[in-house]
Amino acid sequence: MEISLLAVKILGAYLIVSGFFLLLRGKTLPAMFKDFFDHPAVVYLTGVILLFLSTLFLLQNNIWDGTWRSVVTFFVWVVLMKGLMYIFAPEMLHKMVSKKILDMVNVFGVVAIVGGLCLFFVG
Repeated sequence: MEISLLAVKILGAYLIVSGFFLLLRGKTLPAMFKDFFDHPAVVYLTGVILLFLSTLFLLQNNIWDGTWRSVVTFFVWVVLMKGLMYIFAPEMLHKMVSKKILDMVNVFGVVAIVGGLCLFFVG
């Protein structure tokens, strides 16, 4: 399977599962974020893993051709930036998760499910 197709399927499945989590268990997010950001080593390791995986993908498949492959590449660049933020600016990332965002968790859940289904069934 082509790497872009595999990546879009994985990203789609991730978004679908994450969307259902947000809809069904979204109220647990504040406690999860607090626990996560209270452990700097875990935050750093998460950043390293995101950085490693996104760089690995981008070295093989950094495609900007205006098709669905560009959408995958865009999301991978976002993951790379998120990994860098976990490493270099975890406090700023933690502050970005405000109460206003957490109040809209159901909306994000539906958007994630719809986006995930669209991505998953692209190929």
